[in-house]
Amino acid sequence: MKYLNCTVLTVLSYLLLALPENLYALQFHSSSEGIITHQIGHMFFLFSMVVLMFIISGKGLTVYKGWRLIQLSSFFFILWNGCAIAGHFLDNQIYAVSVEGLANGYANIRTQNNSDLLGWVYYGLKLDHLLCVPAMFLMYKGLSCLVDEQKAGQGQNP
Repeated sequence: MKYLNCTVLTVLSYLLLALPENLYALQFHSSSEGIITHQIGHMFFLFSMVVLMFIISGKGLTVYKGWRLIQLSSFFFILWNGCAIAGHFLDNQIYAVSVEGLANGYANIRTQNNSDLLGWVYYGLKLDHLLCVPAMFLMYKGLSCLVDEQKAGQGQNP
């Protein structure tokens, strides 16, 4: 069974990497109602993660490894939401930045005032997955640690 799972995972990985012709990594919101709702969602998520961090530290839960990992995950989610809010603000709300697709998967970042610094800042903001993926991984590891601690406390085999 173990070898079957590895084979299926290998085939699926190959299909995901080999079949797509076009990959689009940027998503834009066409109307102002969509982006405003989307931004409110980011703000709510950011606020929720701030509250979670304070609850974890306020209740002294940081003595447990799982809660420390969840708190660190919350920090990364706060950073991710901040980057996402700023990036959406620049391209979908004040239109200071626009992205033009070029051939062979390249993109050109254009700024209103031809500012190289703003272009690089926007590019950095669009690398927000470098914050979101570790946040999700830390959340998973933190929850796994809490489950393992719970099982160990009940005398079960983790």
